[in-house]
Amino acid sequence: MEQSSFDAVEAAVEARLEEARRVHAQASQDSQSSSWDVVDSLGSLSISSSNASETEEQDLVQAVPPTHANLQAQAQAAPVETVRRQFVCPEHGAYWKKVSASGNKRNGEFVARCKKCPVVGGVGLKYVAIPVEEERGKGLFECGECGNVWTSNTACRSLAQYCWAEGCTASDRMQGAYPKEVRAPDPGWLRAAFVPAVSRQSTRMSRSTRASAAAAAAAAAAA
Repeated sequence: MEQSSFDAVEAAVEARLEEARRVHAQASQDSQSSSWDVVDSLGSLSISSSNASETEEQDLVQAVPPTHANLQAQAQAAPVETVRRQFVCPEHGAYWKKVSASGNKRNGEFVARCKKCPVVGGVGLKYVAIPVEEERGKGLFECGECGNVWTSNTACRSLAQYCWAEGCTASDRMQGAYPKEVRAPDPGWLRAAFVPAVSRQSTRMSRSTRASAAAAAAAAAAA
């Protein structure tokens, strides 16, 4: 009788312990799920607030109209590709100027002022660039057959020149090379001051040869 009573009490205690464990586990699970719900709510709230702030910034940017100063600052900050173009002044002749590759006028034209023309009322005379195929000056050439490179002070973009390098047959087949680049020609005083050393040496050799030939002729006549 006493053993059965003890077993009943032990069973009742075990049942209460099991019930307590179940309640504790359920409470822990509920608290964890509620904490995750709080975290999710805070995350969604932060995302919503960030999206709202971005939307407000975009609306503010769209609401403020661009000014001429802002557009000019953006244009100056962006890299500008330039090209060298030729202009012709009726009074002072041809001159070269670097301008934007897309044109420095709204219609895409290339315009530059002649620095030799007088400035009247703070404004100088400006001229439109001549067509590219009509540009003339000092050209850089490269033979497509032998790779010979040379320059010419009378180059034109639309006119090809022949390569006269030794062993090159491009000129025999009448295949010329167009200038890869054209810029302002060298002035006459510069070309005269920097005569190639080979030309000077050949001139000295021709003079010594003529002197030797004249001496030999005089000796033969005296004999």
